Order: sequence, then C-alpha cells, then structure tokens
Amino acid sequence: MSTNDNLTGTPISRRRLLQGSALMGAAAFLAACGTKGTANTPSPSAAATVAASTGGSTAPSEAAVASASVAPTATPVPTPAPSDAPGAINWANWTYYIDVDPKDQKKHPTLDAFTKSTGLQVKYQEVIDDNETFFGTIQPQLQGGQDTGWDIITMTDWMAARLIRLGWVQSFNAANMPNFTANLLDTYKGVGWDPDGSHHAPWQSGMTGIGFDPAKTGNVTSLAAYFTPDPRWKGKTELLSEMRDTIGLTMLYLGLDPTQPTRDGCDKAVAALQKAKADGIIRGIKGNSYAEDLKAGDAVLVMAWSGDMVQVLVDKPGIKFNIATEGGILWTDNSMIPNGAKHKNGAEKLIDWYYIPENAALVEDYVNYICPVKGADVALKKIDPSVASNPLIFPPASTTARLHIFGALSEADETYFNQQFAKVLGVG
Repeated sequence: MSTNDNLTGTPISRRRLLQGSALMGAAAFLAACGTKGTANTPSPSAAATVAASTGGSTAPSEAAVASASVAPTATPVPTPAPSDAPGAINWANWTYYIDVDPKDQKKHPTLDAFTKSTGLQVKYQEVIDDNETFFGTIQPQLQGGQDTGWDIITMTDWMAARLIRLGWVQSFNAANMPNFTANLLDTYKGVGWDPDGSHHAPWQSGMTGIGFDPAKTGNVTSLAAYFTPDPRWKGKTELLSEMRDTIGLTMLYLGLDPTQPTRDGCDKAVAALQKAKADGIIRGIKGNSYAEDLKAGDAVLVMAWSGDMVQVLVDKPGIKFNIATEGGILWTDNSMIPNGAKHKNGAEKLIDWYYIPENAALVEDYVNYICPVKGADVALKKIDPSVASNPLIFPPASTTARLHIFGALSEADETYFNQQFAKVLGVG
C-alpha cells in the first residue's frame, strides 16, 4: 500500500445483531467520540440494562465538553484485598463489545470457556454508556477509598489516564498475566500516562481518519482537505465532536505532535478550525451521525472512525477511508482494576485470558474493532478469513506506523482544551 493506505478492503457483515438505531442513532456516539448518555449506570447489584449504544469507545458529550468538567484531586485510600473474596468477577463494559452465542444472545462463549478453565464465575454487564457518566457512578467510592462493586472497568484512553493520575486503579501482578506480557502489540506500549503498562490493558481500538465519497471528491489523502474551500466538498464536510480526534488531526495537519499536546498547539488548532468554519467548508460537527450523512450524500468528506466505516461500507460500498499522509489518531478502550476490587487476582486472570490469540480472535470476529493481541489475526484466519484480512480490523504496519495516541493532559490542561474546543462547537 502507498503512504495514504486506503483501508476499505472488502465490506464485511458484523457479527453483531445491530439495528440501525443501535448503530447509528443520533443519541449515540461511537468509538472515540462519546455517547450523549444521560442514563445512570447501575452498580453490579442493580439491573444491568442500558439503552443501546454503539459499543465503542466514547468520550464526553458536547455538553460535557462545554462545561469542561474537571477530575477531582483527592488522594484515595485504597482497600487492597490480599486474596479474592467469594463471588463472581464483576466486569463493566460497553454494549456489543464481546462475542455472543448466536443461539443465545445472553451467553458469551469466551467467558463460558474461562469459567470452565478456571472455575471462576464472571458477571459481565454492558453498563457503560459514556465515560463521564460511568465515572460519576464510581467517583464517590474511589474518592472515599471504597469498593466500587466492579473488578474490571473498560475506559477510553483519556479517562484511563485520569484514573491513573488520581491513583484510583491498581497495578497488575505480572505473575497472573503472562499472555498479556507476551502478546500485547508494540504499538500500545509506552504511552505517556502509563509508560510501563502496569495499570491498563488495551481491550479494543479504532482509528480516526478521512471518510469520503470518491465519486464526489476524488481520492482524498491529506488532512489539508478539511481546511481547503474546494467546491467539491465545501459545505459538505463534517468534523467530529470528540475533542481529541478533531484537535489531534488538526494538529497533525499543522505539523504539530498530538502525542505531546500543548496549549499553544491547541490554540493554533482551534484557530485553523474556526477559519474552516468561517470559510464555509464545515457543514457540521457531529458524533457518529456523520455516518448517516455520508451514506445519504449530505456530507461527502468527514472525519471518520474505522469502526463506523466497517458498517458504512456494507451499506454503501463506494465510500472510502484513508489514513492521511500526515497521520491518524489511534484510540483505545482499556481494561482496568479499580482500587478496592474484591477479585483482583481473578480479574487479572480474566484480562489475561483475552490475550490468548485464539480467545482474542473469537471476540474480534464479533466486534470488528482493532485487536491489540499478537497472533489474533493468524488465529482468526482459521475461522473467518474475511475478517482476518480486513485492514480496518487488522491494519498493516504501514498504517499503524502513522497512527498517534493523543497525549495525556493535566487536569488544568484538560479544562483548557475543552474550553477552547467548545468555541469550535459553538457552545463556548
């Protein structure tokens, strides 16, 4: 592939039993953006039913960005458990984010196999609807050094960084996690907010790049298109409402490094975005509803998430997705063990279970996001070659080499970035 790899591949059908409202509903944000979640996330003892979301990584809603909520700075008092208490391992995750039994949607074959192999029970609940909303349900317990009721939580990079900064998640015991140590892809190692990887384990990832209709735009390979008032896409271009994606891609366009974000870089990115709006290039700034606009032809050039593009290509095969010559953004949802968890040893073994390539392959065959596990593509070729060969799910090295993980922000800088981006959204 060239330096502007086209990653559309052959369209595939997701293993999810998604309806249009679950995948593309205007009330839901996908992958690195954020659901406009308003529901309170229940604790493990409560009923675990959440309104359908897209099951990807999410970040604050526009309202959250506008208000620029700031993480507390209280020092926690952890309650470590030397050995696991009786009962099941409680795991909080997003919807549609693990394999299911096609004959019984309440069953997850890889979890059943884990229980059969280890004797450990798992209470898996799809209760995360939005990073900030879920954080609000566990913040009081973590701030008070109490058990949250969860043994594993699955948080997007920026929220994972916040929890680690606050000291509210536990470090892993490497002895319980040999597969994690051996099979984590190098791309995920050495992030600034957890450089030794001792507090988070990547679960699923996605890429942020260029989505476009080549019949209307031609082949778009550069981020400069978002800032160029070309009549082919002027007024039909959409950006993402997730700050880190839109600011990150704009920084790349400007030759800045999103892995080392600064206030000066933020200011320059915001200025470029404001000019693009003033020039009439930008039609709107949206969550995953941009995908519907792209399919309908209302938008012909968008900032796009790879997880969305898998489904868009099924519905409209002519759409294309590129990682720009300047680069793209890699986002990840991560498994973490909060302070006070009653089943830390079991949680570590469960996290490690999914770093066995064959188990990771079974999950990937269902969720169709980017897998962080070495060898999962090889294992998947034996059961579903079409998924194993899809570059939106297993991107080639030429692509991953140009992906950037948005750098960690201090509490003060996070507030600043959100406040500046609110101006782009038109709410600041």
